[in-house]
Amino acid sequence: MTFSVFKNINRFANKSKLLDGFAVFCARCLLYLMILFLLVFAFIIHNWYMLFYPLLSGLFAAFVINKIIYVFYKKQRPAELKTAKILIPVPKNPSFPSRHASLLFGISFYLLFYNTLLAIIFIICSCFVGVARVFCGVHWFRDILAGALVGSISALIVYSLLNYINL
Repeated sequence: MTFSVFKNINRFANKSKLLDGFAVFCARCLLYLMILFLLVFAFIIHNWYMLFYPLLSGLFAAFVINKIIYVFYKKQRPAELKTAKILIPVPKNPSFPSRHASLLFGISFYLLFYNTLLAIIFIICSCFVGVARVFCGVHWFRDILAGALVGSISALIVYSLLNYINL
């Protein structure tokens, strides 16, 4: 199943320069634009918690929870398949769960505690990043789904801990 979902997304790679360019942009740059947007948004509304707490949630997901999972679960990337079409450099870290997805969904789901509309926009953008990374041949679709799950769990943990210590 995982292979067929990957194959159905990745098969469109190298068919259209416009689609490839959009996918590469989403896979490599959209994450930074989202964080920059959050920085500007927090500055405009004079609420640095809108930047720091979601970012803390995303970083906790990507660099704490994922690291724990990487110790126990190492899977090859689809880039190791001869049939995969690779459009971006392949990361060295394990594939499952996706660090990009964990980071972005951790940010996005934490934003639900502050601003629902902004959170929905971030969740949609996070989905674009995830699908683009599958399209570009560096992740299985399950890696993205697992990253979304890790991000949501991270948001709940960070929110609960921050409420517990009253920050």
